[in-house]
Amino acid sequence: MVQIPQNPLILVDGSSYLYRAYHAFPPLTNSAGEPTGAMYGVLNMLRSLIMQYKPTHAAVVFDAKGKTFRDELFEHYKSHRPPMPDDLRAQIEPLHAMVKAMGLPLLAVSGVEADDVIGTLAREAEKAGRPVLISTGDKDMAQLVTPNITLINTMTNTILGPEEVVNKYGVPPELIIDFLALMGDSSDNIPGVPGVGEKTAQALLQGLGGLDTLYAEPEKIAGLSFRGAKTMAAKLEQNKEVAYLSYQLATIKTDVELELTCEQLEVQQPAAEELLGLFKKYEFKRWTADVEAGKWLQAKGAKPAAKPQETSVADEAPEVTATVISYDNYVTILDEETLKAWIAKLEKAPVFAFDTETDSLDNISANLVGLSFAIEPGVAAYIPVAHDYLDAPDQISRERALELLKPLLEDEKALKVGQNLKYDRGILANYGIELRGIAFDTMLESYILNSVAGRHDMDSLAERWLKHKTITFEEIAGKGKNQLTFNQIALE
Repeated sequence: MVQIPQNPLILVDGSSYLYRAYHAFPPLTNSAGEPTGAMYGVLNMLRSLIMQYKPTHAAVVFDAKGKTFRDELFEHYKSHRPPMPDDLRAQIEPLHAMVKAMGLPLLAVSGVEADDVIGTLAREAEKAGRPVLISTGDKDMAQLVTPNITLINTMTNTILGPEEVVNKYGVPPELIIDFLALMGDSSDNIPGVPGVGEKTAQALLQGLGGLDTLYAEPEKIAGLSFRGAKTMAAKLEQNKEVAYLSYQLATIKTDVELELTCEQLEVQQPAAEELLGLFKKYEFKRWTADVEAGKWLQAKGAKPAAKPQETSVADEAPEVTATVISYDNYVTILDEETLKAWIAKLEKAPVFAFDTETDSLDNISANLVGLSFAIEPGVAAYIPVAHDYLDAPDQISRERALELLKPLLEDEKALKVGQNLKYDRGILANYGIELRGIAFDTMLESYILNSVAGRHDMDSLAERWLKHKTITFEEIAGKGKNQLTFNQIALE
């Protein structure tokens, strides 16, 4: 497991944060109708990161306006991406002002991308003997990883050092560029070699080495043990130009001319008056109170003005007693009449909790096995539709259950809460149902409140916020090769 050294230089991929916050958070606005959701999400993630690691030096790096050298190399680079939404564009300038007012250096360099600025600073810091922590969700950043440069993805709460890069991608950091050059990168429209996917790229690189070696010793490729190895040398030769173009596009520059050195990226004390004005304008009321109380952030590794749990609800769960849950009013619905009666209850409820049960975590291939609903604590129902173990009871068919539930699930006025509803939304879409009326998602809220504080799964949230230990999937389905899928789990 990677250990983060004390006081690393923290480099934040601000552009990555911006889009992740925009898509993860509801479209919030202030009373003037100005969009605020992305700003709120980015600031929360930044604040959590700084409070967690307490760096003396950090920078938030954004893409600058205009074309980069990669656009000159390849006119179709990122050309498939839609234009930035207007409600996101409107948040960039005030967000930059807030980041600066937080005391964090902000960088954007014309002609290159944020990745290149981060790569340059990371290598400079490493040469100076300073550990580096890069906060990003982009896989191309894995090429920068060394024993002294670590990646953290706050969305998934994963940390990547050299060993973790190999475990995740099948190749070490020094071959990540070759990996992307061979298989391409659809997110950036990097073409790669046609017909070479992830497994083939891994086999080539693990078997012989990088791109230069593959082209220097093509006769050895046929001896590798992967499907299509005998014809791969010819395929690579036919696409040599595009392979090396892809290599150039995937390479993060580490020699960008910058006005500041990594030693000049000191975290300053927040500009309280400026922050206060911005928070009041965009109606971040909790943060306004924090600034007024002098509890916003500590800088330069100093102790905070208040204990972390006193700074805001974002930092730690409040003290609570263990939640006692009664199962007396939990029901399993096996007939249409009971389901119709429950639908009537759900229609009258001001809000209800909702979840799907499936036989896979892949929402593209997963089959719906059941649906659960709750209208108040201790009052819940489960509707099995595809449990098929030996002696399983008769159930409402999946098609009939969804036919009855579809109007409710698609009703925008029927407010729904859940955990990771993006997954459930995808499952229902496979059956022609568009989930509407999402009022709250506990996983997203947990992540936005504190992106780096532990896990955001339901078991962890229940323990953290309710002091309640859930029945885990492993407890009912087993572990390892003998683990059951949900359709095989008994209803009793």
